[in-house]
Amino acid sequence: MIVPIPPNSAAAPAAPAAASGTDPAIREAAEGFEGIFMSMLVEEMLKGTQVAEGNPVYAGLMTQKFGDQLARSGGIGLADVLERQLGSIPPAAGGAS
Repeated sequence: MIVPIPPNSAAAPAAPAAASGTDPAIREAAEGFEGIFMSMLVEEMLKGTQVAEGNPVYAGLMTQKFGDQLARSGGIGLADVLERQLGSIPPAAGGAS
C-alpha cells in the first residue's frame, strides 16, 4: 500500500534555509543531492516487490519522485548537513586558478 504525501509538506523545510542566511542555490543543491540519495534508498527497499517487478519506467519515476519529496519534507537531515558544510566554504576569488 502506497501512502500519498500531502503536497503542502514541501513548504515547511524552506524556512530554516532562509533563517540560516545561506545561498538558496546551496539549499537547492543539498536537497537535490539528498533527493537522489533517498531515491536510491527507496529503490533498494522496493526491490522484490510488485512495484519493482511491474513497468520499470513507472517504478523508476515513482522512486525518483518519492525520494525527491522525502528530501523536500525533511528527509534524513542530509540536506541540512550539506547546507551547513557548503555554506561555510568561502566563495572562490575571481582570479583564482
